[in-house]
Amino acid sequence: MKTLITGASGFVGGHLAIAADAAGDTVTSISRSGTAPAGKAVACDLLDATAIRNLIAEVQPDAVHHLAALASTGRSWSDPLRCLADNQAMTWNLLEAVRLEAPAATVLIACSGESYGKPVSLPIDENHPLAPATPYAVAKTACDLIGGLFAEAHGLKVIRARAFNHAGPGQSHEFLIGSLVGQVAAAVVAGETSVTLRTGTAGIRRDYTDVRDVVRAYRELTSDGLFGVVNVCSGKSASTEEIVNLVRVAAADKISVDHVVDDSIVRPHETLEVVGSPALIADRLGWEAKIPLEQTVSDSLAASLSPDA
Repeated sequence: MKTLITGASGFVGGHLAIAADAAGDTVTSISRSGTAPAGKAVACDLLDATAIRNLIAEVQPDAVHHLAALASTGRSWSDPLRCLADNQAMTWNLLEAVRLEAPAATVLIACSGESYGKPVSLPIDENHPLAPATPYAVAKTACDLIGGLFAEAHGLKVIRARAFNHAGPGQSHEFLIGSLVGQVAAAVVAGETSVTLRTGTAGIRRDYTDVRDVVRAYRELTSDGLFGVVNVCSGKSASTEEIVNLVRVAAADKISVDHVVDDSIVRPHETLEVVGSPALIADRLGWEAKIPLEQTVSDSLAASLSPDA
């Protein structure tokens, strides 16, 4: 399969490029920097409609995985207009290029479980109403709907994969698990004997899936043709306190880990639990999350402590 991946220098895109390359795909890995851990790395700015159209015409991909995004919820508040404009423009330019130059390709858009907003009921399935509550979530919802528009209006084969929280080796410190293991790794490298992890509300529960399971889902979706909206999630939730305890266990032979709830970063009125339903992808493709959260945390810490981190 000829596979084209946008955002291939990023966290999920990098894991996907490695997995697709290992499976024998001919991989074109797009990023603004022109770097990627696997495949043929190509520099391309998706905000340049002509450049991405020319690239699609040249590659003629069978499968397109659109993972490029301004992907930080926190930073989306500081520059919401750029988050909204750039994410939508990148998605539109890519889909228009596929429509014009490779209309038979299957396109997977990495959408977000954050589009559902505050749960009306749990677990959240694909029929749950959309109520995005941050600029990032609004932008991802717009990209999701753009994908639906191109499928309906132009007949493109579009998968709108609504992934819930995911984590794993190499994740940015902007996200909970990446932040916690990063703090522990920094303390270990500094020769400390203990580290105090500060978090918001300890009882907040979220649905976490290992990034390696997520990219396996993306590959299976594009191979099997389950088009439309599909949740990618574990169907289980874990609390912040439980994750801290997993970090503590993973680091037990290296450093002592303490935990403090910091009132200054507690978010008022935060949703206590978010958990998705993976029933559709399980029933149609037999996919399920296989990597346990304790392994995700342990592998993430090991990666943060590696010489290349």
